[in-house]
Amino acid sequence: MSGELAKLLSTLKKRDEMFQQERDEMRTDFLLRGICEAEVDGLLDDPSLFPTLWLPETLRWEAFIEAGDLLPSLLKEAIAFLEWPYLEHIDIAEAIAFIQSKK
Repeated sequence: MSGELAKLLSTLKKRDEMFQQERDEMRTDFLLRGICEAEVDGLLDDPSLFPTLWLPETLRWEAFIEAGDLLPSLLKEAIAFLEWPYLEHIDIAEAIAFIQSKK
């Protein structure tokens, strides 16, 4: 596997894990403060609450697992979002294998 592709996917997975952990902690905190669940879910969609870890829904790890034919587009979106150095070639089969190994 391309070293850069592996680094990109590993970075996305790690960032998603940290984002989900922070989101879960924030959700618990909001609920403990007495904010209703529906409002909490709305609040947690605000990127400003996660200044360094925010990931759009399309770039969360679950989206990559379920991407199917959209995987090339998601990888290009991830490269732009993370301002990742340009990858000359993205081997989709390798990306799929990596993603499936990290479910």
